[in-house]
Amino acid sequence: MSAHAAPANQRVPLVALLASYGSVHSSVLLFMIALPWFVLETTGSAGQTGLATAVHGVPMVITGIFGGVIVDRLGYRRTAIISDLMSAIAFGMIPVMFLTVGLSFWMLLTLVFIGAIFDTPGFTSRLSMMPDVARRAGVRLERANSISQTLSQASILLAPALGGILIGIIGAAPVLFVTSGLLVTSTLAVLLFVPSESSRAQYSVDAKPEYLNELKRGIAFLFNTRVILALMISVTMIQLLRAGLLVIMPVYTQVYFESAADFGFMFAALGGGGLVSSILFGIWGHRWPRRAVVLVGVSSLMLTFFLLALTPPYWMILSGLVVIGFLGGPMIPLVFTVLQERTPSDLRGRVFGLYDAGIFGAMVPGRLFTGYVIDFVGLIQTLLIIGGAYMLALLGIFSNRHLHQVNESAPSDDPGTEEEPGAAGRPVRTKSGGSS
Repeated sequence: MSAHAAPANQRVPLVALLASYGSVHSSVLLFMIALPWFVLETTGSAGQTGLATAVHGVPMVITGIFGGVIVDRLGYRRTAIISDLMSAIAFGMIPVMFLTVGLSFWMLLTLVFIGAIFDTPGFTSRLSMMPDVARRAGVRLERANSISQTLSQASILLAPALGGILIGIIGAAPVLFVTSGLLVTSTLAVLLFVPSESSRAQYSVDAKPEYLNELKRGIAFLFNTRVILALMISVTMIQLLRAGLLVIMPVYTQVYFESAADFGFMFAALGGGGLVSSILFGIWGHRWPRRAVVLVGVSSLMLTFFLLALTPPYWMILSGLVVIGFLGGPMIPLVFTVLQERTPSDLRGRVFGLYDAGIFGAMVPGRLFTGYVIDFVGLIQTLLIIGGAYMLALLGIFSNRHLHQVNESAPSDDPGTEEEPGAAGRPVRTKSGGSS
């Protein structure tokens, strides 16, 4: 199915959803640039910086596990609107309190926690709406996910650099106002231009079947679908290790370069390389061997730790990060495509929520561990420790036989086939022979 098969007005929901995705991703990146720098400026502690960024991940895990049923019941569109709006309010309160009545560290942690509660449902709902709006627009699912990842990589290219420059001009706290504004923009895009039929609430919040039974159904599907489980385990292992970069990079920048702008440009270099390869994936990705894309993607980021440990000139760091970003760019849109192809429409909230919970759950110990290890053994030693652990993790990922199944055909190649009437209720065969 090509984009020319649908009228222009049928593509508006897809454009709006992609705009929402780009706005939220930019907001998250700005927040994750401003938050650690803000904590470092006000406390001077890498440990407290790691704690603050870890607290951001804890509620994302909780709502990923237990919020998926609510996402399926409320509907994806409604969940996205509520989530973005509530996060905007909570995160906006941080600079308001800091610039007026004052903000203690425990107050900061509380607001970060509250705002992050709504992040995972928002991510889950947008991911769940993608097959519907892509089919409505007549766009291949691989291409729609590639566009979303291209926007993501463009955000990585622009938002951290802009955030670093703004921090240098106006300070970290005011930059947090910008993150809230981007969340409001996302809310309006979904509210005004994504139709409610792309939401598909399955039940009322208090309806039968019982909550725990619905949660168990999502968990059972995840564990019976071995290829999704293998992808989730692989990406989670890598996320556990890469999460420390959010603590390492600001500390590294303060030690060697002493500029928030340099910190932002390092993330921008990763995004620039990923932007190019994401565009290429959108054009030719449906022809690429999927397992190879995954293995190259999970392997690429390991190079970051050893590159930084060498303490090369700044231009060499930026050049290396561009290459690393290019190698890893296509992996995420491919993972999203596999998830969407193989998950029935009435289970998306639960399955995608559990996937997000695994990813965000890995961030918490990764960030917390990294901050305190830096304080205990030093920055370069921490880079080498994580790099070595990364090599061990890759051995497990490369030997996972279920990853071969990503090359096999999904139950349907049509991005909307699982959405046809009756599809949500029929058994879905997995390549391992299980069903749900």
